[in-house]
Amino acid sequence: MGTFLSWNCRGIRSKLQDLKGLINIFNPVCIELEETFLSSTIPLKLRVRKDTATGSNHSGGVCILTSNLYPSTPLTLHTSLQAVAVQVHAEL
Repeated sequence: MGTFLSWNCRGIRSKLQDLKGLINIFNPVCIELEETFLSSTIPLKLRVRKDTATGSNHSGGVCILTSNLYPSTPLTLHTSLQAVAVQVHAEL
């Protein structure tokens, strides 16, 4: 069975070492991050992310990280919500 992790990180750039620690401990299939505080002007390579609006206060932003061990496909959502989705192809 795979591990899925959700974290309201309140700003991911200053917590990358914490994120690496969680990955090393739990080896998750998928990590969902809330309140990333990223905007499109911040060049952090995350494949599935929805940033906060440029020029707004530091708040918002979500992303999903998936393990390279499992194929995944980003899903298109038609919503005004700050939301992202992926389909992970994991064998049970």
